[in-house]
Formats: sequence, C-alpha cells, structure tokens
Amino acid sequence: MILCFLVGSNGIFAQSETPLPATPGKADTDGPHIFYRKNKIFIKQVRMEDTVAVAQIDSLDTKHREDLKVECHFTKHPEWNFSTKLKGKLKNENTEYPKVDKLIAISDIEGNFEAFRRFLTSQKVIDEQYNWIFGKGHLVLVGDFVDRGQNVTECLWLIYNLEEKAKAAGGYVHLILGNHEILNMSNDFRYVQSKYMRNADLIKEPYGNWYKPSSELGRWLGTKNTVEKIGDLIFVHGGLAPDLNGLDKSLTDINAMMRPFYFIKEDVFRINDEVLQFLYDANGPLWYRDYVLAKAVESDIDDTLRKFNAKRIVIGHTLVNAVRMIYGGRVIAIDTRHNDPYSTALLVEEGKFFRIDQNGKRGAM
Repeated sequence: MILCFLVGSNGIFAQSETPLPATPGKADTDGPHIFYRKNKIFIKQVRMEDTVAVAQIDSLDTKHREDLKVECHFTKHPEWNFSTKLKGKLKNENTEYPKVDKLIAISDIEGNFEAFRRFLTSQKVIDEQYNWIFGKGHLVLVGDFVDRGQNVTECLWLIYNLEEKAKAAGGYVHLILGNHEILNMSNDFRYVQSKYMRNADLIKEPYGNWYKPSSELGRWLGTKNTVEKIGDLIFVHGGLAPDLNGLDKSLTDINAMMRPFYFIKEDVFRINDEVLQFLYDANGPLWYRDYVLAKAVESDIDDTLRKFNAKRIVIGHTLVNAVRMIYGGRVIAIDTRHNDPYSTALLVEEGKFFRIDQNGKRGAM
C-alpha cells in the first residue's frame, strides 16, 4: 500500500472533505494530484482507512504554494518514502546538450516504481535516501513511464524530485515523452490501470484533468520534449522515420511543432499540415517501430544520422529481450521488461557502451 500526501509548513490546509468509501478491490492509494483553479490550489489523493480506499481533498490559496511539500509514503516499504518541494517557474527543455562523460538511459518503466528505484540505486544514480550520487552524469528517461503499472504517480514525482537534485550536482535528468505520456495528456486512456479510473471517481476529478496544464504534473510534462540530442546521441521514444530526412526540419523544429498539441492531439488531424500530422501518426517519433521490426533500411538511417549530425539513435517503445545495438550500432534499442529481474538499461561511459541490469552488473556491448 502506498500513500502520497502534501503538507504545508504553516498548517494552511482547508478542512478535508469527509472520506468517501470506494468499491473494495478497485480504488487504491494514489496521489497527491495538484490542480490550479483561479486563486486556489486543490490537493487530491486516495488513502486507505483499514481496507477501504477513501478520498482526501485539501485546498489552499495559491500564495502559499511555496509552503507545499509532496510526501510519498510506502506502507510496506517505509524505507522508500521520499518528499519533494514544488518547483518554481517551469520552462521548456532544450533540445540539444553537449556530450557528457557518463549517462544512463532507460525506458518504458510503465509505473513500476520498485524496478525503477532498484535500477537507480544499484547503478549508483541515487542512494537509499534518494540523494543524487551520479555527479555530473545524465539520466535519460526515454518515454513511457506511465500506464499499466500501479505506481505511476510515484514514478512521476520521483523524476520531478530528482531533476533539481541532479542540477545542483552538475548533472541532469532528461524525460523524453513517449506515446503513453501523450495518450494520457490528450485524453486517450486505453492503457490506464482501472485503479486510476476508480480513483478519479473517488476524488471527484475526471482522469482527463490529471495531466493537463491546470495540474502540476501536467504543466511539468508540457515542458518536456519528444526528441533530444546529447553529444552525438539522439534519444527518441519510437524512432525517426526516413520521411523526416527530406524535410527542412531540425530536432528543435520537431519539438516546437509537436508541443502545442500535447494536450489536444485530435486537433492535429483537423489542420491541413501533412508534416504535423505525420509527427503524430504511426510513423512519427512517438510510435515508429521499424528499427526493431527490421523494416528500416540502413542507408535511410545513415541519412537520418547525417541530417541531424549524430552517430547513434537510442530508442524505447518496441520490446527487446535485452538492450542491444542494431544496424551496426547505428540504433540502440533499450525497451526491456522491467518486471523481469534480468531487465537491462544502457550505460555510456567515456564513449564506451554497456548493458546494465537491476543488480548493478554491466556488460560490454
């Protein structure tokens, strides 16, 4: 059982509403979810009273926002508890970054907090108390950290928290949006765990509001990119189809074109813009699968790398048994099953590439 809640340093919460019982076995602990409405902040979460899931809804004036702290509590694993303050001003991420000496890339965690935490601690990105111990290293999260799993909210708050800690140490956390983030942000709930839909009823907040610009997590997700480049490595959830090679569009252009439609994806297909529509369709950066399905042509990949002045493309989205290089190392596929103790991620250290696992082991690629 997991409980996340918010506390204010000045005791400024309004009185919580009377807890509402849920259907047993359906709703479960979750939150907090923070919503902004006019001059009010509403903090909504689900907690357990004995074996019954109940809603807790608090509110405060926006002028007290800086006093809020997100606290995530894990009943069965209290050693996993963590907290974070809300960020100040949010701004869109850059598309390109200089080469770094060390980075770890992992994708498709899909709400599996236990596996995510185990990876980060075993590879000494964080310690047991969630302190950043990766120095100037970069952690690259290549999409799909939501859906399917039971701890989506906790995964997102942990990433949110680690971003500031990494920056303070000279490192960086990159969250690249995948198709599942965009699905949730744009009201496509086909892969959402039933727990969250039941929770939405319980806290009287439609799930469609959870990741919108009126929520803290939605505002934050809206600042993220669909593709980034670090040194000579491109990171994108699905891939870069050859259709992009002949277009006069940079990676920065791709992000700039896609961002206005994160929350209203359906509007893309009402606009008479074939490039924009392509970016969101089955061959766009979020969904493209031809690399792993062995349908891509090496010369097309070479053209892509040449166009964007890169050496390799790192992708998630399409499952592989273990992190591996394909197309002569031009592409590195990193989507593995993280509920499997032998799942893997990518480590790049001083120009060398390693496959790493949840036990802290590494192997050359």
